[in-house]
Amino acid sequence: MEAAISLLTVLCSGAALYLWWHQRTPIYLLALISGSIGSLVSPLWPLLYGSTYASGMTVFYELFGLTLSQPVVMAASWFYPVPALVVLYLYRLRWWLPGYLPAIFTYLIFLFYHVLIEVVGLNLNIWSYQASYRVLPLGIAHWFLSALMAALISLALLYLLLLTLRQSWDSMGIVILPSLLLLNLLVRGLLGAPVWISLLFRSQSWAASIGMISTLALLAWALHIVAWGMSRVHREITV
Repeated sequence: MEAAISLLTVLCSGAALYLWWHQRTPIYLLALISGSIGSLVSPLWPLLYGSTYASGMTVFYELFGLTLSQPVVMAASWFYPVPALVVLYLYRLRWWLPGYLPAIFTYLIFLFYHVLIEVVGLNLNIWSYQASYRVLPLGIAHWFLSALMAALISLALLYLLLLTLRQSWDSMGIVILPSLLLLNLLVRGLLGAPVWISLLFRSQSWAASIGMISTLALLAWALHIVAWGMSRVHREITV
């Protein structure tokens, strides 16, 4: 499993370096590095959401009892960025244009990608969810909520890539490098707070349901904001 993750990471890094040379922009590589930086907060999610990774992984660091494994750091380099970078590449070829409805449709494609990753990861026992957390309030599967959040993070990253595409390399790096760390904290930490708080405190079913509804509403609101932002990008391009 670690070998497969390493191979995918090498392939993605090689493609990013080629596109840097071909398109004269480091934005693809910066996005991959941002993914690895974003993995630094990954040890929080097992604590808050009850997920666990397969045992025996090479440890990258351990702090205050929280462990980050090396395969997670490598996989994070492409887990969120790859769908965003594919769409960015299509945009540079003028095969995709930003806008509100295209953003919603793109989110659905990203959601399919992350659902597929979740299903593969669970079937290969790369990660799992505690038995009491597998089905969340309102009957929503934990893996599906995780995919909803991941798709939003990928779409928000795409928005930032579009905003910084024509900026200087310095400005591009300042925005992109910390972006996935901050987006993870925003989406999984803040928008998901109504859910993970109810899980941590073992709330009654009605309170847990309110928490789930609140998180879904916050995710929908955030999706609207990102899609609206992409529509502004489209207007700026066409003016």
